[in-house]
Amino acid sequence: MERRHFIQLSALGSVLGSSLAVNAKDAEKAEKQAQTLAVGHPAVMAPREDGVEIVWRVSGLAKGYVEYGKTKDLGQVQRGDDWGIRPAGKEVIRVRLEGCEPGTEYYYRVITENFNHKEPKKEEGEIRRFRTLDGSKDSTNFAVWNDTHKWDETIAKLQEMTPAGDFLLWNGDTSNDWYKEGEVAATLITPGKGEDFTAKHPLVFLRGNHDLRGTHAYQVEDYAATAEGLPWCAFRSGPVAAICLDTGEDKDDDNPYLFGRVACEPMRQAQAEWLEKVIQRPEIKNAPYKVVFCHIPLRWIDESTDHGYDHFSRRSRELWNDILVKWGVQIVVSGHTHREAHIKADEKFPYDQLVGGGPRMKQARLITAGANKERLQFVVKDMDGKVTQEVSLKPLV
Repeated sequence: MERRHFIQLSALGSVLGSSLAVNAKDAEKAEKQAQTLAVGHPAVMAPREDGVEIVWRVSGLAKGYVEYGKTKDLGQVQRGDDWGIRPAGKEVIRVRLEGCEPGTEYYYRVITENFNHKEPKKEEGEIRRFRTLDGSKDSTNFAVWNDTHKWDETIAKLQEMTPAGDFLLWNGDTSNDWYKEGEVAATLITPGKGEDFTAKHPLVFLRGNHDLRGTHAYQVEDYAATAEGLPWCAFRSGPVAAICLDTGEDKDDDNPYLFGRVACEPMRQAQAEWLEKVIQRPEIKNAPYKVVFCHIPLRWIDESTDHGYDHFSRRSRELWNDILVKWGVQIVVSGHTHREAHIKADEKFPYDQLVGGGPRMKQARLITAGANKERLQFVVKDMDGKVTQEVSLKPLV
């Protein structure tokens, strides 16, 4: 090849290479601009009489705030936290709303902004609704899910079947374990195939033993909002006082299978001390109906067989049972066994134990409940809508 032609071809190659590089940069820039900051639907969590917490996923580092009010005009803004910093995150943004009125419907939308000062971007979410809890009402309705274990088909069916209510309680084992980047946020905020699962009711989240497993299990407390900032809480909804307890793992803390990641024994003890105090709160002490939610049952059909793991939480029961009986608990609602059950109260344990189903469609169960002045009624249905259990309780006062 003549030197002149070689130089010409080299120059042409250089120009083409530069052009391709520029086009690649432009394409990358366009892709970033097209990518939304917010991912999926926001979730309404940790309901209280004076507010909720709004939690939403983001595609990268972003900051955000919430506009809200009693009408679609909104009018109020929550844009800071207790540390004087705008809520922000790489995967999730959380904004706690306070100062709301009990039993009141509010409208809200999330605002998400990037951190790029040269190319600022701002997104406004759609206007949505939530309702605060009201412990003074004569009635309440709620639903319970458990042991969904990231089964998309089951989550979609539960979402379809679950009626609107005052709250939805997710009673543990949302996952099998947490080893993949991003799965904690996706599972807890946009579960299944992106279900808008808190549009009809705010979420009360309660961990199961599988939610403590995996290298990313520490993110659960960062992404799942709770009313009191702890994995246990107590609240009043209408005539029902609910105490939500974290039973922890179904094995000893030093079990080799858990790789030294958990410290459930001191957590259970802390809850026992907390229980002694919380049952004295007037709205909890004087409620017509008294319900406990915890992932692992406190009672089981067969308490003698050694399965290599706990079918019921004897560790928790030894610490909590006497306190709960003193309080007057009527029923404990759990999951964990993947086998529905209703164990009636007896002289030794004067409270019913209701247990939901498992993750597969044939195992899965939806628990709904309604309470008024006459009774508290629990109904358990399979995924075909067939009623498999009913439990009716009379008011204590």
